[in-house]
Amino acid sequence: MPAIDRDTGLGTTYERLAVAMMLERFADRYQVRSVLEGPNDGITGIRGLNSIPLAQVGASVELLLGDPDEVTLAEKIWDGLELTDRVKIRHAPDGRLAVAPKSFDLVWSFNAIPQAREPERLIAEMCGASRRFVMIFVSNTLNYGFAIHRLHHVAAGEPWSHGDIGAMNTRMIADRLGEQGFRVIERLVVDTPWWPDIDSPIEEVAATFLPFLKRFLSASKRLDHYTWTGESLPYFQPDRRAELLREIGKHFAIERARFFPLRILFAHHRGIIAERKDGS
Repeated sequence: MPAIDRDTGLGTTYERLAVAMMLERFADRYQVRSVLEGPNDGITGIRGLNSIPLAQVGASVELLLGDPDEVTLAEKIWDGLELTDRVKIRHAPDGRLAVAPKSFDLVWSFNAIPQAREPERLIAEMCGASRRFVMIFVSNTLNYGFAIHRLHHVAAGEPWSHGDIGAMNTRMIADRLGEQGFRVIERLVVDTPWWPDIDSPIEEVAATFLPFLKRFLSASKRLDHYTWTGESLPYFQPDRRAELLREIGKHFAIERARFFPLRILFAHHRGIIAERKDGS
């Protein structure tokens, strides 16, 4: 299957910005110099871009992707940002990290654990590869739209394509990290807009449940307006990102809120940062 070659929609644009800003805060707080991300990339859109903000502040990155075409496209985009000397991108068809023990300051994955064949094995491999931090994000099953999302797949006759729901359990992940000698130091939510996590345009979801509305609903222009190819991505260029944030910044009100129970209800992803207990 050809690699996804563009980011499409306001939801993906928002998600990219939210994750990038979260990583910048992490890098400022913890000063990591080496990063491993993989063996896959759970964002909707172009694969292999999540760790760019970490490289832009000086970290060296090793990135594992599941498809050779994804590797080729990601290499082209990193090269266009003049970050080739800070990244090594590998094809990992078997979903294994295959790195030396304690090789990286940070080992992390974004929404990829539920897609793994053996989530607990992968968590153990991530812990083994990290000398200091492990960070894991999964879909937030407490999001108010998660049940709607599942029902939409049933009503539309579409197979569930988002991985093992049992692996979207941050308590389980924290327990597995603890067994590997890590202690949780932060629990995070990210990608917290006001709209539900339904993974499809709201018009499509509404028409699935209420077919009589189909003739009244038109395709949204959000998909056309917020579509970016690898050559036009605005998230990693300060001037263009600032302009984009001026345009859609109002949607970040919940993301910035201090009241965690509100954020957990709206967040599309939950995450854990854990640190190795022995400090080695």
